[in-house]
Amino acid sequence: MKKQFQIKEACQQRWDDMLEVANGKHCDVCNKKVWDLDKLSESEIHEITESNDSICGKKSFIKPAFSRFLLVLTLTSVTSIHAQNENKSLIENIHQNEIEIKGKLVSKEKRKLVSGEISLVTLEKLYSAKADEKGNFTLKFPEKILSEYNIIRIDYTVLEANNKEFTDYKSSTFRTTELLIKENFEIEERYVTIGAVVITNPKPPDFYYLDGKKIAKRKFEKLKKEFPDYKYLAFYDEVTVQKFTKKSFVDNLYLLYSK
Repeated sequence: MKKQFQIKEACQQRWDDMLEVANGKHCDVCNKKVWDLDKLSESEIHEITESNDSICGKKSFIKPAFSRFLLVLTLTSVTSIHAQNENKSLIENIHQNEIEIKGKLVSKEKRKLVSGEISLVTLEKLYSAKADEKGNFTLKFPEKILSEYNIIRIDYTVLEANNKEFTDYKSSTFRTTELLIKENFEIEERYVTIGAVVITNPKPPDFYYLDGKKIAKRKFEKLKKEFPDYKYLAFYDEVTVQKFTKKSFVDNLYLLYSK
């Protein structure tokens, strides 16, 4: 998929080791600012690239969390598995067409979770659950919204070794069979690419949705400004964008939820 910008030659420096600055971090090796492109709008990126001859940027891509095994299971058989194994995530009420997953947000870096929220993302609605101080959550959603591949987003804040709070998010894709038996959801693992930003043409269009309905960019931005309580999500990776829009020539995806 063609993008407005690309990072063709990735840098080997670690994003997590860099010092935080406004809208990015500072690389001591290059003595240069690395822009956090994940948190910048299209217009902001355009303004930055127009006013600078060259910039370095960081871009994250979701990790396809596909199962290593091909599991051919029905929802009924998954329920049976959980009934036999108390250590697995619990799935209940399937006979009522509602699924309940009890799982846990975990940090592979052993960082303390300050707050966390996990969401099953659809165009029409977000199905979310907040985690407690130990990372435990109960996520409920109707069975009918599940598809072959499902998008899970985790928003979290953790406590760093220096006792400073760090806030970020992670998106992953799961096969339905894998999602239903998953126990622990790691909050950190994402593909992060750092390097020189190269502008590409032509630029594919962005897509904007309100409660599952495609709307114009101007209307989207107006609603986002008028209703700050609306839930807002942005996706920049090919997997999520193409899954929801069913288009191959598309750049970023922006979602608003009024409910």
